[in-house]
Amino acid sequence: MKDDSLPPVIKVDDPVLAATFGATLATKRSSAENIIGDVDRNALVIEPFANPFRVYPLSEDYHDFKALFEERHLDCYLLNTGYFGDKKIPKEITLGALEAIVNNTTEWESFAGLDHMQNLKLADFPVDGENADYRQLVATRLGIRANFVDQYQHNNNDRLPHEVTDSLVHLQQQLKQPLVK
Repeated sequence: MKDDSLPPVIKVDDPVLAATFGATLATKRSSAENIIGDVDRNALVIEPFANPFRVYPLSEDYHDFKALFEERHLDCYLLNTGYFGDKKIPKEITLGALEAIVNNTTEWESFAGLDHMQNLKLADFPVDGENADYRQLVATRLGIRANFVDQYQHNNNDRLPHEVTDSLVHLQQQLKQPLVK
């Protein structure tokens, strides 16, 4: 992910939400892409499962990905390798986080009080989940994902299950409420 509203690492413990984030993977365009026209390379774009070469329905990817978490009980981690806010996430942070996950030496905290999401506690990348502006930013980014799903549903014969939109809307609703400790 390259969504600057997300901290470097988030753990997701719900199969629907894990697959939803895969189906709505947020990134930015790279200089390697042949982009025609006046396109903002810094704009957030949704590239489902980081696969720009989709040759079969997105719903198949969604269901297969969800099955990994439901049936094989795999863990899901969202890695932000871009920026968190205006601070660049260096590769050393990402690699160190992966090593800590493998070695089971991580310390997790609730990500902004959201169900099924925890962020890795990192001193250099604190998450202020109580900050109303931050909560609004995360809600807006979830809205971008929900809009992508809505557009996909209208422009394709393929259909993602309603649980995808429901999970995103649920998180947005949680973010509209003040965080209660």
